[in-house]
Amino acid sequence: MTDPTAKLPADLNPPATHPRLAIFLFRFAAVCAGIALLVAPFRASAGLRGGMLVLAVLAIVWLWQRHALRETSLPVSLRRPLFVALGIWVGVVGVLSLVGADPLESLSSWRGDVLTPIAAGAVFFFLTKTPRVLAAWLLILLASLLILTVMVVMDPFRPLVAGHEPRYVSVGWLSTWLVMLGALLPLAWWMPWPRPDIARAAGVLALAAILVASWFTASRMVWVCFAVMLLIHGGMAWRNGIPSARRTLAVVVALAGVAMMGALFYAAAVTRASLYPAAAADAGAFMWRDNRAVIWREAAALIAEKPMLGHGYALEAPRQMLSSRFADPWFQTVFKHAHNMLLNYAIQLGVVGAATLLLLFGVLGRAFWVARSQSDFSRAIAACGLMLIAGFFLRNMLDDFFSRHAVLLLGALTGMLLAVGQWPNPSSAGIKNKTPANKPTFEQ
Repeated sequence: MTDPTAKLPADLNPPATHPRLAIFLFRFAAVCAGIALLVAPFRASAGLRGGMLVLAVLAIVWLWQRHALRETSLPVSLRRPLFVALGIWVGVVGVLSLVGADPLESLSSWRGDVLTPIAAGAVFFFLTKTPRVLAAWLLILLASLLILTVMVVMDPFRPLVAGHEPRYVSVGWLSTWLVMLGALLPLAWWMPWPRPDIARAAGVLALAAILVASWFTASRMVWVCFAVMLLIHGGMAWRNGIPSARRTLAVVVALAGVAMMGALFYAAAVTRASLYPAAAADAGAFMWRDNRAVIWREAAALIAEKPMLGHGYALEAPRQMLSSRFADPWFQTVFKHAHNMLLNYAIQLGVVGAATLLLLFGVLGRAFWVARSQSDFSRAIAACGLMLIAGFFLRNMLDDFFSRHAVLLLGALTGMLLAVGQWPNPSSAGIKNKTPANKPTFEQ
């Protein structure tokens, strides 16, 4: 009879009992998490992605209780602030949901928009133990990205089509998704994959898909987000210990990319203006007359009515309160939220909620900043994490997609990158396939 522990993945420790079940449950959890990741950006996927995530959590809990998972833990300097920030976020939103006008409705959103992304972060943190698992996540994300790109090319932004509901939910959601995926692109070049040619080809394909899909969303802000993310990446490369030629190349590429993003921003502004017959031919004048100035003014006035605890979390009443403040009937019909993540949190949860949100993003950014070291490997992971947090935060300063599948992806990618950041440095140079004898290789 063969020893079942001989086939145990490197991600697991041989448990004292039920080794076959441990192998099955780890793979089962990975498959469930992969399905949730694949279907997340598409309309009507909430039930499937939520169910898959719950099954993955249950499997991981069993493995953790049996000490079957290899011990994975963040350093105390990262873990303590992160747990405190997450605990405050959960507690503030949960308590204010209980005391609001409709606790059941608020708690339903609290579960989906607060607990679910935390669960996703934990799942991907515990599962992302080897390069093989990371490669699986990236391939799943690439597959969904290609599907989304085809969808938005065939069904682009149509502002004058009333009730337009594409299968990818909306161009706003999609552009937010693209910004988050853009943060992972450096992994194709910086990680020491056993087949770097294939990894880089996949990276080029993903980059092309992100650029094409972003263009067809007609978003202007997405190019600003990409420019800031490129500056972060270039800045992280400008460190002592990196060969000067490669350091210079990284900075030159970042600056060239920023110039390209500026050109695409202007082109998107001109194209966006042309979609509205009543808009001025001058794209600059069109942008200066952006509706957000009016929306934010009324949002600030609404916040001032209940500044401390807000008007209720994730309820329809605050949305109606905001829309009723507009004099223009079209504004009343179209604008139901503040088009700013912080302002929306302040409307719903007061300055307490907005401060909690700032604390959360500040701690997430700090986690990746502190996690960097003098190795190229960990610095690449930290760069991706900082790009993810900064890009998502900036994108939601002109809109609000801090909910549902967008925040689920944010949690999943954060957990994934934090896990990879705890791996041993696979090589002294950080980009070579050669690894020390006592280190795990990327061919596992």
